[in-house]
Amino acid sequence: MQEMDVGKNIYYNESGPSLDMGRLAKNLLSKLWAILLVGAIFSGAAFAIAKATYVENYRTSMTLGFMETQYVIVKDYSNSKNSTPQYREETKFYNNAVISRYQYLITGSEMLYNIQKTLAEDEVGKEYSTSFIENSLSIEDTGIDGFFRINVTSTDEGYCERALKVVLEEFPKYIQSYDNTISVKLIKNPTAPVICNSDDAITKAIYGFILGAVIVVFIIFIMTITTNTVLTLENLRREVNVTVLGSIPLLEKKSGLFNQKKKTPQGSLLITDTAKVSFAFVESFKAIRTKLENVKNEKGYKVFVITSTYEDEGKTTVAVNIACSLAQKGKSVLLIDSDLRKPAVLHAVGVKSDTRYGLIPIIKGTSTYVDSIKFIKSLGIFVLPTGGISLKSTEVLDTDKVKSVIEQARKEFDYIIIDSPPAHVVSDSMVIAPLADGVIYNVRRDYAKVAEINRTLDEIRGADIDIIGAVFTMSAGEENSRYYRRKGYLRYGGYYGRYARRKKKSSGGGYGYGGYGYGNNGYGGYGYGYGNGYGYGYGGYGYGYGNGYGYGYGNGYGYGYGYGNPKKNSESDKGKKIDNE
Repeated sequence: MQEMDVGKNIYYNESGPSLDMGRLAKNLLSKLWAILLVGAIFSGAAFAIAKATYVENYRTSMTLGFMETQYVIVKDYSNSKNSTPQYREETKFYNNAVISRYQYLITGSEMLYNIQKTLAEDEVGKEYSTSFIENSLSIEDTGIDGFFRINVTSTDEGYCERALKVVLEEFPKYIQSYDNTISVKLIKNPTAPVICNSDDAITKAIYGFILGAVIVVFIIFIMTITTNTVLTLENLRREVNVTVLGSIPLLEKKSGLFNQKKKTPQGSLLITDTAKVSFAFVESFKAIRTKLENVKNEKGYKVFVITSTYEDEGKTTVAVNIACSLAQKGKSVLLIDSDLRKPAVLHAVGVKSDTRYGLIPIIKGTSTYVDSIKFIKSLGIFVLPTGGISLKSTEVLDTDKVKSVIEQARKEFDYIIIDSPPAHVVSDSMVIAPLADGVIYNVRRDYAKVAEINRTLDEIRGADIDIIGAVFTMSAGEENSRYYRRKGYLRYGGYYGRYARRKKKSSGGGYGYGGYGYGNNGYGGYGYGYGNGYGYGYGGYGYGYGNGYGYGYGNGYGYGYGYGNPKKNSESDKGKKIDNE
């Protein structure tokens, strides 16, 4: 069984430590664009440098043969009187083992001096250093005994010709000064200078690309083993000291020619929009709703603050959908936007912002509690927006008027959900959280480090604030998908999906939720269906004004009636048909 060392992405098993290769592969794939981009930059730089620094080198060469002259007796008159022996001259090539020491003499100090002196006295009259001459000379073995090739290489085309000519003139004489039996013959004439090198720009560009890519891969590797974030629901349970309320899957749609690309749906993600969100997405919030209802039954909690470590961890999406899921069960829910720096609740529910109504106008005294609360009929929830933006949000939230707003809301609503800023970034959440019963903490997959999450949770606990639990957002969805496939809910739309699409009228009928009477007081009860599925519900009495709102389930239709102050208008609305119940 593998066990992870907290703080590192290294797993330990029986054979020793091993890297989390799945995480590394994911990080490499997600940063493939960076690998290719940096590789391309390095490749282009290497290509440009190769072209800019390229200098043509010229080479000329000749082939020499080392031979030895010997005299052989062809007639021997030693046994006769007055006779003279006769000799014959024979020439043979040295083997390479013998002539290797003579080849070394080409770059000897005396020979280099002779070449230098001769070049300085020729028609050009340019003096070269002995080291320059030595570096330009090279000797090649031809593979044939007695033959070797002398090369002169330089960026100076004229020097190559002149230097090789001097070698041909001086070297045989220099060798014979050591051994007059040696004969050096020109086997192949000096060649004309030719360019012997290339810029190798393509090869260097390839090496540059590999170097750039390796550098990025190395950086990603180091970041992977040093960065510890939450990847799975199991990681969250094991590494973060908090109860898990649920896991919200990341919604992605495949696109591209071969469906190789994934993109997140645009706009707000609401459980009421079944065309955009998945079945698992909806069910995840229903599961969270059940746990919150249990918390309320056990502890009497009804006010919850939604926060996280950093921004972009799905706080607003979670807040709005928790509110919607509670409202679908007939609860009266107030959703408060306390993020005065970056308010997002109204945008999430599809309502234009209005600076005349909200928390800030209430605090300033330009609006009232009743006037600032908006009812979103399509979602069945009440919303108290910020009413603008404030750079002094901490000071604004830490006022008696904000406390009185929440206390008044406690009397009128079953649940109050407060969307707040990230707790690790600003202190706004720490100001608003003590006014609530508990905190719901968002943890986005592979985002904040475990140490930062735990540190922020400790700060919240240190302020004597109860943490209800954590919601794992934008997860890969492995837990949900495995469960729903096993239960058959996803196949062919699932059992729930088939019931939702039935077109026949239900024999027992559906049932409808009663309307809300909102203002200072209650809300409507349930309306139960009968016959062909028509339900009737009656709303409670409200001090402000009544608004009927009913839901029909299955094929049923609900009617809600709200009663309020006679001076206000009263409405009754035909209930919505709900597909997935």
